[in-house]
Amino acid sequence: MSIAKAISNAMSGLTATARGTETVAANLANVMTPGYARRDLAVTAQLLGGGVRIDGITRIVNASLLSESRLAASAVGDVSVRANFQLRMEKVIGLPGEAGSLSSALTSFQTALSAAATRPDDEIRLAQVASTASALARGLNAASEAVQTARGAAQQGIAADVATLNTSLERVAYLNARIAILDADGKDASPLIDERQQMIDRIARIVPVQEVPRDAGKVALFTAEGAVLLDGSVPAKLGFEGADQVTAGQVVGAPLQLLSLNGQPLEPAQMRLFGGGSLAAQFQIRDQLGPELQAELDDMAFELHQRLADPAIDPSLGAGDPDLFTDRGDPATAATVTGLAGRIAVNAAIDPGQGGALWRLRAGLAAASPEPTGHSAVLTALAEALDRNRPPEAGSSFVGQGSLASRFGTVESRVSTRRVEAQADMAIRTSRQATITSSIMADGVDTDAEMQRLLQYEQSYAANARVLVAVDEMIKQLLRI
Repeated sequence: MSIAKAISNAMSGLTATARGTETVAANLANVMTPGYARRDLAVTAQLLGGGVRIDGITRIVNASLLSESRLAASAVGDVSVRANFQLRMEKVIGLPGEAGSLSSALTSFQTALSAAATRPDDEIRLAQVASTASALARGLNAASEAVQTARGAAQQGIAADVATLNTSLERVAYLNARIAILDADGKDASPLIDERQQMIDRIARIVPVQEVPRDAGKVALFTAEGAVLLDGSVPAKLGFEGADQVTAGQVVGAPLQLLSLNGQPLEPAQMRLFGGGSLAAQFQIRDQLGPELQAELDDMAFELHQRLADPAIDPSLGAGDPDLFTDRGDPATAATVTGLAGRIAVNAAIDPGQGGALWRLRAGLAAASPEPTGHSAVLTALAEALDRNRPPEAGSSFVGQGSLASRFGTVESRVSTRRVEAQADMAIRTSRQATITSSIMADGVDTDAEMQRLLQYEQSYAANARVLVAVDEMIKQLLRI
């Protein structure tokens, strides 16, 4: 081997060693960086001329694990949104026997009625009846408002998810173009590929996404159900329009809107193309879970109204007169049940603050005189009507005979069950995501292995340096001859 070839071989080894130590340093520095994939230096021995050739930096990624991780992230995004909704609803409606729950408000009202029936002449007891009735109405109002607030928040969440999707898809398309240019120039595009992976991971939390490799380092993106998000240079454009505030009774098309894809509105059946992530969960809260709970609250409010609207309870009332609970001052009807829980209120005839009088609880809402003060028939009838087992109202979600307390307990039990099921589902999906994440981390940067590689590069550096030292000594000897 000639001196020139020895120098060339040693210099190629030193160059490879320098690049190798750079990859080790990058791996160690980014061991906890999201989206970062371990780098490995690819070198081959040069058969002609000797030495080593650097073929590039290899980005080590387990594509199968990465795909599973994204699907798991979508599942967690879906169930976490739904679980948070169910938890908020349980806190508003409460649990049976829990202070502040709807059933506790009903119990307080029933207790006040029973106490007033034993002393109908006691103004303090009559005031307690009016107070607890108002508290019950306010509890129903607050629960209904919470449902519509959650639906409005879901509407805003949809808009935010769509904006994030569009921004991320545009960024992926841009990175695709930049990566293709670097690939054509033979340059390392690993940092851009890392950034692209982060963008795709962000998309995966919103909708389940599948990544398909394309030429020149580009990728195409599809939802798990087959909708094209990006395949080429122009990403798909999602659209969504809707006011922040949602009210009871609003449904899809009247006036709530679904997504549009590239300017074309999607039909309800086509929405499955974007199912499985946080976006689908927001639509589910707005269009299914929220209206379902609102309907149950409305059924409770309507049954409360109907039980006390019996003409036999208060003979002073005529046909069409509002009873103790009203729909904002008017009698509630089957045609106006939707949203009733948000509108139900105590009749102003018993509210001194609105020109009413407490004695009307005893004598009748339309009675002309408070006499006799010992009359308790109306109060007794009111209490009995709430306790009486009776079939549900037509169109109600309740089944079978039951008292009003059992109806309230049924709704609270349903809400609690949904919360438990959602949180159990979240625990399962979160555990699966954590397992996959651990596998990805184990398959990623191993600090012990990186330190071993660093020692190998140190030994390689020392060996090549010794070759140069030996060549230097040889040249000096030749010059001294």
